[in-house]
Amino acid sequence: MTKSKSKTAIGLLVAVVATAYLPASATGWKVWDGHNEKAPRAILTTTADQAGAVLVCAPNGQMSAILSLEAGDISDQIDKHATYRRGETASIMAGDTPGVETVVQYAPANSTIEIGSHSPAAKIYNSVIRGDTVSVSVEHAGKVETKYPEPDDAFKAFAKTCNAARAASAN
Repeated sequence: MTKSKSKTAIGLLVAVVATAYLPASATGWKVWDGHNEKAPRAILTTTADQAGAVLVCAPNGQMSAILSLEAGDISDQIDKHATYRRGETASIMAGDTPGVETVVQYAPANSTIEIGSHSPAAKIYNSVIRGDTVSVSVEHAGKVETKYPEPDDAFKAFAKTCNAARAASAN
């Protein structure tokens, strides 16, 4: 093997090994700090190159969500001091499913919206499972299209927790 081929092979091996040891949440979902890793009620995306999301499940299994309207780490965006919020109408579409309009709380300082209604938040959740692109248009704030990370262990634990909560509240 020539010196050049040897360097290329070593570089490739280092890249493969480094990728194998990246944390699972490097480009996916992570459990919100302080939540049980095996039964989380809140998870968030960990991608910085696209708009992010936080999914929350109430004890009765109803979902809510926080969505960023710009690319960036959503945990950094929601950490910004943003006391001013206003109600806005948002249109949310995912894949080929019919869109839904809902009233959201828009925080201009951190470019996020809070979705308190279960149905539109569940649309975001379902888009992750189906791998659909999500389009969110907010009156007076603009439009964003993004595709959230695929379900990983954190997302699956959240799904299991939320489904169990919904089933328990139905009884």
